Amino acid sequence: MYKIYGGAGSAGMAPQCILECAGVAYEFVAVDLSGEHRDADYLAINPYGRVPTLVIDGKAMFESAAICMLLADRHPEAGLAPANDAPERAQYLQWSVFLTNTLQEYMLQGFYPERCTTVASQAENIAEAAKGRVERAMGIIDEALAATGTHFLGNAMSVPDIYLAMLATWYEPLDALASEFPNIERNCDAVRRHPAIDRILSEESADG
Repeated sequence: MYKIYGGAGSAGMAPQCILECAGVAYEFVAVDLSGEHRDADYLAINPYGRVPTLVIDGKAMFESAAICMLLADRHPEAGLAPANDAPERAQYLQWSVFLTNTLQEYMLQGFYPERCTTVASQAENIAEAAKGRVERAMGIIDEALAATGTHFLGNAMSVPDIYLAMLATWYEPLDALASEFPNIERNCDAVRRHPAIDRILSEESADG
């Protein structure tokens, strides 16, 4: 059985959605992100002190997007990842990494600008710059989805669609998503038609 450590409103939402879509048994361990993720016991399995962490075959693994891609490959019956030799594999990898390395990191810079500088007076400027980078990244994604259709890979939902739906719950202002990025909104609506995905994203974003 898998064990996944996560926290409300965190990047643990996407891997949990993958597990639900795969229909496999797992244990969810809630981590209090107000401080528990810095405790010695948690740092022993994830030295960076972030969530999620997946324990698989007795070994811990971190980095949300990597966990998502591994789970999708381990459970091909869920249909969330193209095969290694499929022509769609390149785009699948590209968008999975873009979402975590670019969009997610810009979002975090906007949420926590003080982590990006030792000069407190610069935090506001960093947050403003990050907001612009988020909007540019969202625009690139929106244009790509306009060309591919509802999902990144066309008509089939895959890992990057679920990851984007998670990040969309972090977007501020959320009520502007449909008017600013209609193709992202369409993508997220389609992903959230899966009852388990909608439940996890709604519950965790509400608690976060």
